[in-house]
Parts: sequence; structure tokens; C-alpha cells
Amino acid sequence: MISVTLPSLFFTEPWEPVTVRRGDALGLGALADQFADAVAPDLSNRTSDGRWVTLLAWSLVQSQQVFQASGGRSVVTRKEQIQRYAWLRPLELMWVARTISLLKTDTKDWKQRALPGRRRVAPWVEGNMKTDRFGMTPKQFEAYRQTGPYGGYRRAFRNWPDLTTGDGWTPGPQSEALSRWLDDKLKGARLQLTDDVNRSAKLARNKEGRDSESKWWLQHWPTFDRAGKAAELNTLPRRRDDFSVLPEAALLKPIIFGNDKAGAKRLKVVQTIAKSGATDHGSLCQYLSLSRQFSQDSTIARLATFSRLADAGLDAMNYINAALMSEPKLALADVARGSAAKGVCKALRVAAQDWLAMQAGSTAHATTLRHADAADRFAKTMVASAVPLDCFRQLLRHHEAYGGGSRWFVLRDRYVEASTVSNGEASRYGFRLWALCRLAVQCGVLPSMPNALHDDVEFDDDDDDA
Repeated sequence: MISVTLPSLFFTEPWEPVTVRRGDALGLGALADQFADAVAPDLSNRTSDGRWVTLLAWSLVQSQQVFQASGGRSVVTRKEQIQRYAWLRPLELMWVARTISLLKTDTKDWKQRALPGRRRVAPWVEGNMKTDRFGMTPKQFEAYRQTGPYGGYRRAFRNWPDLTTGDGWTPGPQSEALSRWLDDKLKGARLQLTDDVNRSAKLARNKEGRDSESKWWLQHWPTFDRAGKAAELNTLPRRRDDFSVLPEAALLKPIIFGNDKAGAKRLKVVQTIAKSGATDHGSLCQYLSLSRQFSQDSTIARLATFSRLADAGLDAMNYINAALMSEPKLALADVARGSAAKGVCKALRVAAQDWLAMQAGSTAHATTLRHADAADRFAKTMVASAVPLDCFRQLLRHHEAYGGGSRWFVLRDRYVEASTVSNGEASRYGFRLWALCRLAVQCGVLPSMPNALHDDVEFDDDDDDA
């Protein structure tokens, strides 16, 4: 989903727009996640850069050593996990800072990379790294466990074979191998822990609530922002429009597309996609749904029909959104008189009919699609009429009643009013196919990004203001 900005005035500091996440406009997110789990298991939408797997593996290995030196052992309880993450978080942020520092002469470049927290870290780098918490507020720093890189790759580190022991924290042999590879590439920026690790780490741990772990890492890895030969190629997160094979592909491929059940499924999906010849996302979903490779998978069989319903719903939402771009309050009748309104509403009604027909033709969906009732409810609402005035009225009522996150707009009497200011169209339910195929290209499994996905460069929101 896209982010929007709300105007805010602070007379004591420069004005800065506040990021607001619009969320799941149609209330179909849980079902969309089930489809995503079917085609791209053990990924998230943010798991899209194999280089971050390498960086996090290295960070887990290094922080595990210091966590144990500080007296940490178990990561069973929530308190223990919080203590463990306290040693990992500074390394995540130092990788973000390293990237910004090494590319600071090309702001446009580093903004094209997945660098969670960059809005705060960039001024921290420019200010000679003097403030605490990498320039973040205490709330932002605490939330980084969810918004930072580890939060986006946490599922992978729990489930991908041998990255950890299965707890998501304790490095396994694959993380150790990736860590050694990256250590070699860091060269002059390599971390060299001194003999005082045990004593100094214990002292840092005892200074609870003072951001002592961050200060400890900055003191003990002073070369973190040093460049070295081929540092950009070998040590930085990749640009989102970079679809080249990673230098560490041989290490990543058996982790992401290995012989375990989920890895084999991911490999099967990307190999099928490579044969599709599809030129757009909808056609790609259709190809997967009809493929004999997945003839026994009742979830994937419904992927295309759900995708059409969700896309048609978002087309209608985006149509209303576009009408409100110049005027934040309009009579609904005026919105419905737009030249393309009939086509948008007709497509939504047809997609709703197709979904309901498919559901009626199967008795298995109740057990295989846990959240199908959300799509059933939406389809039953939208199948009633393709007349734009009625269609948009029902859509707005559904959005207000069942949409997740911030509401885009609300219907009041005969008027539709914008609730948030939009930066453009909402991104569609992508089922993690872009992330999956990008990883496949980076690992050398696919020779290039599929045509249907090549232009769908997914820019995640920097959630450091969340």
C-alpha cells in the first residue's frame, strides 16, 4: 500500500510532512497474504534483496558474539529477545549509515535502496554522527525492531534452512558462511574486536536504557564507514532497479531455492513464471492459476480470480482518488459522471461475479481459504450494480466499514470527502511475486526479471516516522 502525507506545523523546527500508511483499502489483506504464502512461502513483501540477507547474517554472527560476552545466553523469553536485539539493532543502522556515507555524493542513488530509517540516519551522518540513537527518537528507535531490516527478513531467518538454529537469532552454518564471505570483502572496514569485549560488553549491558549498545558498536567498529575496493558492489544493499546476479549468489541460492519444501516451492514458481511469456501482472497470475504444475493446489487455482477482483476494486478506489486530487470534497454524483466511471464499475461487477461463481462451483474453498469470507463479502456488495453512482456508494461504504489502516475518503450525505492526501495510486496486491523473482535473478535462478514484473519496481516506505 502507498503512503500519504498530512500537513503539520511545528513553529520550533523546520516543517516536515508526516508519513501515514493507508493500509488495506478493501479489507482483503489477510486473504492476499494466504495467496502470497502459496506462491512465495516464507517471504514478506520486504524480503526482496539478497544482499540484506548477507548483511543481516553477518550482523547476527557479530552481535551473537557480543551478546554472549555480555552475559546473554537464552532467547526464549521476550525480555531475553529484547536484550538480544539491542545488540543487533546498531549494526542494522550502521549498515544504513555506511551506505549513505559511501554514496553521499549521489543522494538519488542511495534513496533507490532499501534503507529503513534513512530519513533520520541521513542527517545523523551529515551531522558527524554526534547525536544518540542514530538521530532517532526513543519511539522510533524502539519500533525499529519491526520497521528495520531484521523486521522485514525475520521470517526468513526463522525458516530458511540453516540461517539460524530455528529461533531467528542464533546463527546457523549458512549465516556463518555468509559472514565469512562478507568479512573478506570488507577488507579495510573489517570489524576487529579487541580483547576487552567481555568486560566492556557487560558494562554496556548494565547501562540499561542509555543506548549503550549503539555507543559500544560505534566505539568498537570505527571503520564501519570506510570504503575500500569494490565496496559498493560487495557490501551495500542493492538499488531496487538493479536486477543483476549478486557476487555471493552461490551461497544464497541453496538457502532461498534449496531442497527444503518451501525452497522447492519457490523454485517451482519462478521456473513456471519464466515460461509464461506474460506481459502484465494479471496475465501472470492467470498463467500460474492454469498451470499444470499447480493443478493440485486449490489456492493457486483461485489466484487469478482473486487478483482480478482485488485489482478491479483498487481501480475503482484509485478512480475516486484521482477525482479528489484537485478538490478534496465533491458530490458523489459528480464523481460518478466521470467519463471512465462506467467502465471501471462494469469491470468491478464482472470480477465480483466471476469470484462468486468460482466459489459456488467448489466445496473445498472453506477449508483451503481461511479468509475467503472477506472476498465473498466484498464481491456480494459489488455485484449488485454497475451503475457508477450505486457502485461507488457501495464501494465507499465497504471501504469505511472493512478497510484497514487510514481511510482514504468517507461518504457524508451526498458528498465524498478525502481523509488523507494522496501521493498517487495505491500499489496492488502483488503476492510477493516481484520480491520472489528479484531474489531469483540475484541468485542466478532466472536470467532476467520477467517482463510482467520488470517495471514494477517496489519502493517500500521508510517507516521511521511510524
